[in-house]
Amino acid sequence: MATKPAQPQVTATTILGSDQFVTGVRGMGGPDVLLSGTSVVGGVQSPLLYVGPVSPTNPGGVHILTPSISGQSISGATFYGPDTFAFNPSLGAGNVRAVGCYTYDDSGTRNHGLLYQGPPAGGGIWTQIDVPSSAVGGKIVENTLAHSTMGDLVVGNYDLQKTPASANAFVYNIAKKTWTIFDFGGTASLTTAYGIWQNRIGGPSYVIVGGSQDGGGVNKGYVVNYDSETGAFTNLKFYSALNQPSLVTHFEGVTATPAGFNLAALSPHAGMALLASISVRADGSFSEASWLPFAYPSSVVTTGNTVHENVLMGIYAVSGAKGVQSYAATIG
Repeated sequence: MATKPAQPQVTATTILGSDQFVTGVRGMGGPDVLLSGTSVVGGVQSPLLYVGPVSPTNPGGVHILTPSISGQSISGATFYGPDTFAFNPSLGAGNVRAVGCYTYDDSGTRNHGLLYQGPPAGGGIWTQIDVPSSAVGGKIVENTLAHSTMGDLVVGNYDLQKTPASANAFVYNIAKKTWTIFDFGGTASLTTAYGIWQNRIGGPSYVIVGGSQDGGGVNKGYVVNYDSETGAFTNLKFYSALNQPSLVTHFEGVTATPAGFNLAALSPHAGMALLASISVRADGSFSEASWLPFAYPSSVVTTGNTVHENVLMGIYAVSGAKGVQSYAATIG
């Protein structure tokens, strides 16, 4: 009788402090990583950067930053994805880049895109990056959410003012100051972009992941190649969590492996975090995914927010406990 393949061993620990949410990660070129996220104190969100080992995290490596943009009274901000000089030497040794979103008093829209570049402890340059009206046919953009950055690119998504179901994804080229709006064609709509990976330092080839409504009203995760020189999207492939088409699926982060990529995923119906592993074929297309579900012990909800090599990260909540906690789960 055939036997089931052995499940990999998973070692999970809590990381960061209470109500400090991990959202993104990038390696630092050694044993340390850069984590991005949010710190919530008294209901106010502030962007967080952490430098140190994934687990256990060192409280001394946590930096709560205060955004500063001329003429704006910022009321809240969060980081989603970071990049480091190890993968982007143009940042300068010791410097990082992180993207996210923020709100400020007297703003006519809800969320603005945010970019920080400089030392992880602060003192760098803050920049507002909003999808311009000219990139979306003259319509008014309500939200710009910058989710991930690598190389010269930022990916994220936006909403249009007074236009329901208008969410779509973008690529922003920092060096060229140009915007590319996603158009997968066919039945794909309501597209988001949450993760990006540059295949070679300084090269034009990237992989982008996120979610899209691929017909039938069911959201699916996707993986696609992107060429920053031509603006072309190729080898688009959709995925359903646990290979079950009925499950709503969204990819949150991506990291390279020797064979392809590991992806952090969410599926509200699955009720837990998911790690998906795919390989890249000789023609650049992507294989089917193998899935590993994960729920933090005793939690009532576990999210899969980001992934670094074989370490899945997110947040979890325990019934009866106040607030949430971040975790790191190392997959053997």
